[in-house]
Amino acid sequence: MEFLCTSGITRLNDRARQDAVVLRLGFLKLDARARGDTRKIDLGVKEKAARLKHLATDRAQSDLKRVADQHWSDGALEADLRRADFIFRRRAMEDAYMALKFIRNIHDMMANKFYQFPSNERSFSLKDKMRFITLKKNGKTLDLFADEVTTDRMPAIQEAYWTMAFALLPSSP
Repeated sequence: MEFLCTSGITRLNDRARQDAVVLRLGFLKLDARARGDTRKIDLGVKEKAARLKHLATDRAQSDLKRVADQHWSDGALEADLRRADFIFRRRAMEDAYMALKFIRNIHDMMANKFYQFPSNERSFSLKDKMRFITLKKNGKTLDLFADEVTTDRMPAIQEAYWTMAFALLPSSP
């Protein structure tokens, strides 16, 4: 009887092992199939997402182009160009005006020094020595003392003054 019991148990053990192998193979096949399906799904989803992104960007670009074309056809380009030209001219005129004002101050100081030049250098008063020319632009102040500009530079300063003055004359378009 013992033999029958052992052989029965051995047969049951062998059958359980075979069933475990079959189940293990079945699970491996299911796992492999699931992985393959997951890859297919991932690739499909990525392709669909890329296609949708492409369609959305094409749609957005066409909408943007249509709106931009409408904006420019309404005369906005000409208005923007006129506005930019006006701002550019205004800034150029402000810069030229400040430069002209600076040159004029130096010119006036030099003319006064030239025409009222005393016969003796020692006759300059402390008041004359303390005169200075102030240039203000963009909130910054630059002070130049009158002694920093000499009379031998007066022709160059006059030439710069007249050049700046002619630059401010309105030009015909």
